[in-house]
Amino acid sequence: MEAFVEFVEKYRPGFSEEIFPADEYDIRVLEKRAGPLPGFYRRFLEKMGANMGGLELADASLSIDGALGAYTLAWLQGGRYIFFAGDNGVTGWHWFLDRASPHGADDCLVVNRLLEENYPPQGSHPMYVGLEEFLYYEAFKEVRMSQLPFRRKFSTPEDVKAAAGYRSDSVTALAEEKGFKRIPPAEHCALFERGDAAISLYRHPTQPTFSFVVGCEDAAEAERLARDFEMKTGLKGIVTR
Repeated sequence: MEAFVEFVEKYRPGFSEEIFPADEYDIRVLEKRAGPLPGFYRRFLEKMGANMGGLELADASLSIDGALGAYTLAWLQGGRYIFFAGDNGVTGWHWFLDRASPHGADDCLVVNRLLEENYPPQGSHPMYVGLEEFLYYEAFKEVRMSQLPFRRKFSTPEDVKAAAGYRSDSVTALAEEKGFKRIPPAEHCALFERGDAAISLYRHPTQPTFSFVVGCEDAAEAERLARDFEMKTGLKGIVTR
């Protein structure tokens, strides 16, 4: 988790001093109720599970207090899905790790689900290949992309067959051609930095749909990049705030 803290600290100085780990006793209680926790999630809790220093990602609360509160529901305990973040917005779609879809050595597929007893697996909405990718993508969107004043968003059609006609690798290829450097460790999604501009590429974890945002400090450069990406990808950029 040190690498993630350093990543955020680059854009938000002082972040490392604002976060607080979850109490080890609370982690043990959560594990007793939820079942064995994926290693990456446990390391997250050990680093900033009590307080993320005011950094809110995806309109969700990742505090261990929220997870412990959810696990007072007996029917949730020990199940396939691990509740790790509550929705702070109006949608009611909470965040879970899906044990049935492991990712890498110690991570799991991130899905949105309603917090309802007997809610069916097919009602889940896959969102990220793993918690690590969720953290990096959402943090970059919050601490970097939101700070760039001129942004364009490009999206494939939501229809899977239509989306299959577009290629996300054309985005990464042009980004590298334009001098952007890819930021690890995100592998399925992609984050790019150039100093005066940045790009965040979101790829659905199980479908060919994707979207990306190009952000710039300069309006003229934003227009130039928008034209280049429209020509390369065949997608139309829309001004976003």
